Amino acid sequence: MHRSRRAFAAVASVAMALSTGIAVAHAAASSILYVNDNTSSNCTDTGSGAGSSATPFCTVQAAANAAGAGDTVDIYAGIYNGAVNVTTSGTAAAPITFQPVGSGVTTISDGTGQTGPALTFTGSSYVDFNGDVPLADQPYHAPGLFVASALVNGSSHITLDGVDASSTGAAYSVQVAGSSSDVTLSHSILNGPHSGVLVQAGSSGDVISTNEISSQASGIVVDGASNTAITSNTLQGQSTSDYQIEVGAGATGTSIEDNIATEPAIVVDTGAAISVDSTSAAGTTEDYNVVWPVDEGMYVGLVPAYSWAGKNYASQATFNAATGQGKNDVVADPQLWLNEPYSSYPTAPQMSSANSAAPGFLTADVYGMTCESDPEVVGTGVGPDAACERGAVQEQFSPTLLPSVAPVTALGVAVTNSIGGEVHAGGTWFPAAPSAVPAATYVLSWSDSTPSTSTPGSPSHVETTTTHTFPKVGVYTISDVARLPGGISLGTQNLGFDTAGSGYTAYGPTRILDTRNGTGAAKAKVPTGSSVTVLVAGRNLIPTNVSAVALNLTVTNATGNGFLSAYADADGGNSTSNLNYLRGQTVANSVIVPVAPDGKITIANTGPAGSADLIADVSGYFTPAAGDGYAATPLTRILDTRTGTGAPAAKVAANSGVAVAIAGAGPTPAGTAAVAVHVTVVDTTGNGWIAAQPDGAGVPGTSILNYGKGQIVSNTVIVPVGADGKIELYNGGGSASVDLIADVSGYFSASATEAYMPIVPYRDYDSRIDGFALGVNGTQSYSLYSPKYSPYIMPPGADVITNITLTDETSNGFITAYPSGTTPPSTSNLNYAPHQNIGGLSILSATDVDNSINVHNQSTGTSDIILDVLGYFANS
Repeated sequence: MHRSRRAFAAVASVAMALSTGIAVAHAAASSILYVNDNTSSNCTDTGSGAGSSATPFCTVQAAANAAGAGDTVDIYAGIYNGAVNVTTSGTAAAPITFQPVGSGVTTISDGTGQTGPALTFTGSSYVDFNGDVPLADQPYHAPGLFVASALVNGSSHITLDGVDASSTGAAYSVQVAGSSSDVTLSHSILNGPHSGVLVQAGSSGDVISTNEISSQASGIVVDGASNTAITSNTLQGQSTSDYQIEVGAGATGTSIEDNIATEPAIVVDTGAAISVDSTSAAGTTEDYNVVWPVDEGMYVGLVPAYSWAGKNYASQATFNAATGQGKNDVVADPQLWLNEPYSSYPTAPQMSSANSAAPGFLTADVYGMTCESDPEVVGTGVGPDAACERGAVQEQFSPTLLPSVAPVTALGVAVTNSIGGEVHAGGTWFPAAPSAVPAATYVLSWSDSTPSTSTPGSPSHVETTTTHTFPKVGVYTISDVARLPGGISLGTQNLGFDTAGSGYTAYGPTRILDTRNGTGAAKAKVPTGSSVTVLVAGRNLIPTNVSAVALNLTVTNATGNGFLSAYADADGGNSTSNLNYLRGQTVANSVIVPVAPDGKITIANTGPAGSADLIADVSGYFTPAAGDGYAATPLTRILDTRTGTGAPAAKVAANSGVAVAIAGAGPTPAGTAAVAVHVTVVDTTGNGWIAAQPDGAGVPGTSILNYGKGQIVSNTVIVPVGADGKIELYNGGGSASVDLIADVSGYFSASATEAYMPIVPYRDYDSRIDGFALGVNGTQSYSLYSPKYSPYIMPPGADVITNITLTDETSNGFITAYPSGTTPPSTSNLNYAPHQNIGGLSILSATDVDNSINVHNQSTGTSDIILDVLGYFANS
């Protein structure tokens, strides 16, 4: 994209007051003299130490009188009224330098209503006025010295560089007169109601290079001077413009190259853009210019491009054929931006077409920028740098690739991009998704605006949509590579992108809460009607960006009936339950709980009266960064000690465990990091508890369920897999042996693709309110998504994290939950007794757009059922 420098400098009117300069003896060579007339500067033109930083001169004239060879005059920003006449001289090795310093513009005015030049050089030599200063908000330079007008008279080796001049009083902004020689005007902006530059007879070897000139009369006039170089200027006339470049009578050795000479849209004068008198034509060289005598209006086709030796020429071809000049000229619109007239479109004829070997050619443009190759332009330039442009401005090619919400936008260029080896519009994706791996799908759009070649500056608009499948949840880089149709790379914009959902990291199990001993909270029972907040993030090596945590909750020492709800600390509570208990019971259940931005979760105890101790054990956590994905499996029994499935047919003795093969066994592949397994304890002859942990972890310090004599108790848990690919189920806390059953419903691994999607838990169904309770030996279908919960839309076929609660049971029994439309498995999710009020976690594969499940009740009685949705796994 092409970038303009700044709007053309406007001339401000200033109130003038005359200041008189008094000569001060020059004290030492190669010193710095200071000029500062600000109120607090303590300036003086005559006092002791005048010109020092402590007591600077008040006027520029005083400094000019005092300066000698090698001196630098620092002029602080401000308005200095009073014409300045420089009569002192430096040497070739030690010129006198005047320069502005400080923030703002330094202005030199004649102070008399601007009837004459503000700055004059009389009989001086080797003096430089350098007004070029860096702009505060741009990486380039701009004129920082304003003079109403300047006159060089009988002087040599004078440089005016980076000045801003206006001929508000004088006939010309800059005039070179008398027997002057080797005067350079460069990197300057001339703007005023009269003419720009006049080089008069008797002057020689002058260079007018790399200036922006906008005048209401002639732009540059050479009148009888010799060996003048007019190079790389941009001239644009105003409403009463005469010739933009005029070589009058008697001039010799004039060179006119690399300029842009154009007239405005409305003109009064019909003079040519470039005019050379018949007495000067033989000694003038004209080439590599862009000439446009009029932009539009009534004079199109009537105003000649050239006036040469008394004849007018409308085209470059006729001009070159008649004179031999202008072989590489272009008579065409330079396409200067109207609001910022000295920046151009990439289709402009001056782009990369200059002669960088022209006399007086400067390597930096009017703003300090050097020539830069533009991949959008086929260059035709000659000389040391073929990338240079004609005129005062070297456009800086800067393709801009702007990231938006998730897409990437490329401006100013045609964009092609590679996705998985195929060419699409959009972005290049890293890492590329293996085509055989189903994964999350993301739709990204790009808006590419490119200047039309038929109508310069009129952008065409194209929107492209591409679809890409990431291999799994994680943080990726979208690399938007802008290329030309020929394949040339113009730049790359990298955009970090977090896929939706979270990946899983197996962990522990580790206890983070136990109100019996003060772990994670106060050492005190939690009364009903109150809650406990537990810090998760940044604790026990759990990262600070944790989005959810897998817990096993246990309630014990209950003095009344109630239920527990676990939720993100910031959610402020919800209407769901995770665990129901009765007075005197010890009950456990697994939960997956979103973690609030403050890194905490809350566990609320609800009931009519009483209190209870709460325990929480972490078995894994979720983060938005790359982690293990989830994959559901058909419900598969991997352990039954009653039948010898997965282990010998024998009860598990007290205070011992049984190893169960996971990774590479049954439905769980090699590389499985954690397994979702439904554990059931049966044939109990006493009290105790069961723990689930990686095989080889030793005596556990956590548990997943508690049992009493004669009870059948179950719980779905997520268990980290040991290094040997196994988990251990441990029977502890008593003296009784038990049978253990384990049914796997899913696993976590690096190759699995489903991400965990946290939601605010919601109650999806309650048969006590909605009807459709579980009947005798019957099956009922339930939708785990209803339109009334539209904020929690799940994709079809999600694996839904559901807490199932049974209440009002009229008999013993068990339930099996499974996807609608499939064959029921020979497993169970909950075993219950009459009036038990029992709940348990299930990760349920669902079907259809409404994520339907079937629940079969294997019982001679009926039961109410409550379904709470806590989140889901899906290819988001």
